[in-house]
Amino acid sequence: MKITPLTKAIRNTIGATMIVGMPTIGFAQDSGESLEVEEIVVTGSRIKRVTGNESQTVLTITAEDMKLTGEVSVADALRSSTLNSLGSFRESSGSSAQSNATFNLRGAGAARTAILINGRRIVGSPSLGGGGSVNLNLIPMSFVDRIDILADGASAVYGSDAVTGVVNVILKSGYDGVEFSTGYGDRSKDNGSEQRFSFLTGAQGDRGSITFGVEADKRDPVFDRDRDFTKARYSDLDGDGYITGYAETEGISFYATSIINPNYDPSIPYSEDDPSSWYVHPGNNCVDDGAFQGPMKSDLVFGPDTGFYCGYAYANVSANRASMERVNSYISANYDVSEDVEVFVDAVVSNNESFGRYAPPAAPGTMLASNPKNPYGVDVSGYFRWTDIGTRDNVVNDTMVDVNVGVNVDLANDMALEAYYTYSDYRSTSIGKYYLSYGGFAENVLYEVSDLDTYIANLKTTTLNDDRQRMQKVFAGLQFDLMEMAGGTAVGYVAAETFDVDYRADVDAQSEAGLVGGSAGNSAQGARSVKAISAEAILPVTDFLEVDVAVRYDDYDDFGSEVSPRVGATFTMIDDLTIKASYGQGFRAPDLSDLYGATSFSAENAVDYYGCSLDGVPEAECPNRQFDTYIGSNPNLDAETSETMSLGAEYTYDDNWVGSINYVILELQSAVEYVSAQDMLNVDFNTGGQNPQVIRNATGSVVEISAGYQNAVNDVQRKSVDFALNGNIYTSDEYGSFDFRGEATKYLEFETEAQFGSGILGDAVDSLGFPEWRSSALVSWQMNNWSANFSTSYIGESESSSGEVRWGSWKEHNLNVSYDFNGMGELTIGANNLLNDDPLLDASGSQADEYQYPILGRVIYVGYTVEM
Repeated sequence: MKITPLTKAIRNTIGATMIVGMPTIGFAQDSGESLEVEEIVVTGSRIKRVTGNESQTVLTITAEDMKLTGEVSVADALRSSTLNSLGSFRESSGSSAQSNATFNLRGAGAARTAILINGRRIVGSPSLGGGGSVNLNLIPMSFVDRIDILADGASAVYGSDAVTGVVNVILKSGYDGVEFSTGYGDRSKDNGSEQRFSFLTGAQGDRGSITFGVEADKRDPVFDRDRDFTKARYSDLDGDGYITGYAETEGISFYATSIINPNYDPSIPYSEDDPSSWYVHPGNNCVDDGAFQGPMKSDLVFGPDTGFYCGYAYANVSANRASMERVNSYISANYDVSEDVEVFVDAVVSNNESFGRYAPPAAPGTMLASNPKNPYGVDVSGYFRWTDIGTRDNVVNDTMVDVNVGVNVDLANDMALEAYYTYSDYRSTSIGKYYLSYGGFAENVLYEVSDLDTYIANLKTTTLNDDRQRMQKVFAGLQFDLMEMAGGTAVGYVAAETFDVDYRADVDAQSEAGLVGGSAGNSAQGARSVKAISAEAILPVTDFLEVDVAVRYDDYDDFGSEVSPRVGATFTMIDDLTIKASYGQGFRAPDLSDLYGATSFSAENAVDYYGCSLDGVPEAECPNRQFDTYIGSNPNLDAETSETMSLGAEYTYDDNWVGSINYVILELQSAVEYVSAQDMLNVDFNTGGQNPQVIRNATGSVVEISAGYQNAVNDVQRKSVDFALNGNIYTSDEYGSFDFRGEATKYLEFETEAQFGSGILGDAVDSLGFPEWRSSALVSWQMNNWSANFSTSYIGESESSSGEVRWGSWKEHNLNVSYDFNGMGELTIGANNLLNDDPLLDASGSQADEYQYPILGRVIYVGYTVEM
């Protein structure tokens, strides 16, 4: 292939960028000279080739696609994909990963999808499994050229984490010009807003190019009180004249004023009218003031006939979705040192500040005799909400630096060498204000502090988490021609790489010592070194059959080695019809925090069936409530392995319409799974209260639960089918042109353990959280300077495990209209969630699924972009 300086400049600007589905690209040298055909790299392979045929189906989301929806971040764009069938984690107040957002491809877990920028691995977030997943909020949105989603196993090329597939975010390069873009969005359900601004510039020359951009955007938090389905509420459902905590409440905790009666005598007959017979007392002045709620029966917390506590409406204070305030920058440059050698560099520098608010600290402790809420006149113990301290406000600052420096060399005999060095560093610092200091409380008691201001000041403490993950990588790959075959030239590729990962989590000493109420954790650190070699080949066996093979060997110094093979085939015997087939094996190394991580605190929601059985409460009436949960690591974890098989077809009709279908089977073996508070409570129920990981008090109430990670005993299989249809209709200059894009994913089987520890597998498809169908459709219209876009997302019906309760389908509609001012910029006005729909709600009026359905409501936005 003939290479010109301009061709090399543009190709090398892309470097290792992987572009899929792009038509053949040509560049002319000068007027009258021959057209040059450019090679591309396809996501799922490192081999550069002229055609875009590949044996694995890839879904591409372009920059134009993302403009049509008015999204703020890469995570937003991926979240609307039908391949995100079961929802994804997003920035969430009250979580140790508050500032993060991920992509849960096919519902297999975010850690099983490799996230790449320009075809290269980046460092994971230390707040997400010690780097087990990438925080998508630190990837610049404004400079994305396209996002390729390979929803098929790719460990043979990319190694660990590519079990379910690959998301390859391709940033712009070779840009020539200047672009400004700004936008503002206003939410209908509250006073929150979104703002964004970006600047992109670049220049090209005969021997290279440079592209630079910076973006800034902000999204306000969502507070629980501003949504009917998340705010605190209660009602006397059974009409007995009392409010029973957790059975008839939402968003209200017993950590408020729950005083243990120092004079409790179980021999005294219980009476709702006799406080002396109560085990727990609500304290004086327990009235509904918006924060503290009126007396609530304690039957489901402390046991039947134990009295009343004063509830606290934490949901009227807390934030549900944390804020996001990002400033990201990007640079890409290349330079031809000679006709055959070029150097390139690209770098992403990102910062995200996130704000989350929790209710004032909740912790057991002692109420002084002098407290006006104390009815006993002596110091008493209990479970309290320390409101005088103030709300717990957490600010998380995430900073990522990802730098790649490399060289591309065209060698003799159709050989090409690529080599690069990656330095990727992620630091997350979390500062929590207004937590409870047990040491300060002890000082107040010891020295009999009576001054209220001093007393409160002594109770306050600040928490600090300083987490860091760093990766350094060296990669070298060589592409070469193998031999001539009936269908063309066979091409091979061999590569070697080594990378080191260091993980560290530092927690303030007071939290480590357990001296902070409402916070917990231990410092931890870990490291691993990985060496890998891989090989690929594309074999054009005939004009209609192409076979591609790949194999990779990974050697981890902390758990061992794995071999990942893959073979695929592409058939094109019938015009306009392509048949694809692929089989591969993969693996995923345990996350560093799962192996060496700090113990973290979480208030997990769960149902205590054993506790209800002790109290004579039927399973159907056993409430879902929060439990103090301590999540620890497991240094004995093994790697999980996988097998994937896919079979697909793509048909082109009349050059304007392309339809495809893809069937995928994923089998996971020894999967690393999170054992939740609910799992531990289920074991406790099945063993008659003999689970040592669940600690109860004398009345049978849960005090705390230890949770963590382990390798699954059972292999599980997941099956799904993807559909896509894209096309264009041109009417006339009078009516314009219409583009259509439709996608759908249908789950056929999603095996899970019916109940943790039972060994019995069940199919979760069609149960709540696992809808059978998810689809989306987009219709775009363009005529002269006008354009408009209407899109719809659909999530199918689901039902309870018993089948007695069924939830309907859910839809969201988006609309925008744009006008191009002929070189003076383009103005866009639109609305996401046009009908201001709530997420899917359960029978109690609460969210049926926290991450699958959006909670922002309608967002009306305006945007303006001008390019010079």
